[in-house]
Amino acid sequence: MLSGLFSAPEVPGALYRAAVALLFTGIAAYYDAFNKKWVPDWVGYGFIAVAILLNIIFFSADLLLPTAAIGIIVFALTYLIYRMGQLGGADVFVMTGIALCLPFFSTPLLGSASSAPYPFILSVLIPTGFFFIAHMLIRFLPYISKRIANGEVKFTFAKIIGPLLICVSLAIFYMVLSTLPIALPSYYLWFLLFLSVSLIFFSLFKDDIKDSMVESVPIGRLQVEDVLALEKMQPALVKKLSLSPLITKKIIAALKKAKIKSVPVYTGMPFFLPYLFLGLLVCILFGDLLFYII
Repeated sequence: MLSGLFSAPEVPGALYRAAVALLFTGIAAYYDAFNKKWVPDWVGYGFIAVAILLNIIFFSADLLLPTAAIGIIVFALTYLIYRMGQLGGADVFVMTGIALCLPFFSTPLLGSASSAPYPFILSVLIPTGFFFIAHMLIRFLPYISKRIANGEVKFTFAKIIGPLLICVSLAIFYMVLSTLPIALPSYYLWFLLFLSVSLIFFSLFKDDIKDSMVESVPIGRLQVEDVLALEKMQPALVKKLSLSPLITKKIIAALKKAKIKSVPVYTGMPFFLPYLFLGLLVCILFGDLLFYII
């Protein structure tokens, strides 16, 4: 029954597609990690072009519309998030490239799981999120611990009300879960615990973490696709200049015209593509991780 539920359409040339997806995502991840998060345009455009070419070489009439729909939706959603300053431009093209290259992936190379019938990119985001959260915890736990030890963190009611509500919600969730007539595997419980602790940690210290990423940058050093910390700026100025989080040439020109000397910018934002590469690799090797839970 599970194999019927967790079965994806067969994609012709799946291994070639997987190799191309890993190659381009790996190249983009390298530049993201070691080139100050600046990925050359040829990587993203090349990925899209090769993905389209693979769909022509391994043509399937049944997959034509689903693949096109998945690619368009992924591009539209990620581009919207990019415009909000939460993703880099290269992230948009790489995720769209994966969606076009591997709309589905039914046969993992090592694992016994069959990928789910929903788009493969959704399967990839599960381990991607896990790696991202784990690294963020490793990165910020020492920083937060030091600030607490130095008395620099203020635990006000407004600060703790959110995490308290999360704790109550999680307690109710676990109580309901314990009443189910199934025995959950131990790794599933550890996974839930990890997610719960992470959720509480980032909810409690989100402002401190965001502050650590902000730096005052002179207007002359601003670059297109930098992200403004609008909450650190005067609301009247933001409204007057029609500023958005994502910095464009138009915004830089407006700031110069207004004779603003410097602005707060998120210079310490984490990269994303290395986590995406690891998530893609895990899914190609082992399939959809939800299969192992269910």
